[in-house]
Amino acid sequence: MKANPLQKLSPTAQGYVFALITMCVWGGFSLMARLNVHWGIRSWDIIALRYGVSALILLPIVLYKKDHHFLFNIKAVILAMVGGLGYNCLVYSAFLLAPVANGAVFLNGMIPVATALLAWVFLKKRPDQNTKTALLIIGITLSIMTFLMWQNGMKLGLGDLLFIACAFCWSVYGLLLAQWKISAWQVVCGTAIWSAVLYLPVYFLLIGADVSGVQTHHLIIQGAFHGVLVMIVATVTYTLAVERLGAFFAGGLASTAPFIASVLAFPLLGEPLNQVMILGLIGMGLGTIQPWRFFKFNKKT
Repeated sequence: MKANPLQKLSPTAQGYVFALITMCVWGGFSLMARLNVHWGIRSWDIIALRYGVSALILLPIVLYKKDHHFLFNIKAVILAMVGGLGYNCLVYSAFLLAPVANGAVFLNGMIPVATALLAWVFLKKRPDQNTKTALLIIGITLSIMTFLMWQNGMKLGLGDLLFIACAFCWSVYGLLLAQWKISAWQVVCGTAIWSAVLYLPVYFLLIGADVSGVQTHHLIIQGAFHGVLVMIVATVTYTLAVERLGAFFAGGLASTAPFIASVLAFPLLGEPLNQVMILGLIGMGLGTIQPWRFFKFNKKT
């Protein structure tokens, strides 16, 4: 049996690999979520697809393995409500109201800020020098962006506020993962299955499915992407990245992919990319990637 090539890498290097995989999926997530506007798919229907597909795949595996005791742990329910239902109800609604570039800045750019703030307030973890520098860059970028938006007559919309709420919701999720040390398999199964159990009855009984005007192949594409790649693959890789890199750095590193997606949204979806958003993408990218970390590392070696 061939050895896993990842085992030859250091834990930190493994963390970068898992973060890279997460970046690829998250980058596509921004575009696919925004594509729902063009395909006429409601956010409620996408959430149902996401958890319905992932639960149908994972639940039989859990039952077959007879390893389902962790599902009855309150921690699994909390993770599902925060990183599952809470985050996704906010994020899919936000992408229906605001373009990809806004999500890259106000959601992904705010994740490191929210993570550092919540860790400081609730866990009493003061940010180190690298984190302080990153937060300073992000803070300056957001301040300049706000001024330019106000000067150009642009205002923060409901979609942007939802993105900011998403950032705090996801940061709580990442910090809980780091604190509770739950395995990646248990995280993905618990989040997917409990989200399906809690959401699908409400969806079918109170909200109601409304996909009559949606083409079947669009539903299949979105169900496969959000139910398999985002819910299963990216949840596992993100959990493994957090274990090896920490919630702040893993979250910040994985958040850089949607910045690239916002640039691709210009030619692919025809969404505008004005100077305000370009500034935000550059500033948030510097703050989350933190290139000086690699410079210091290379200097030492």
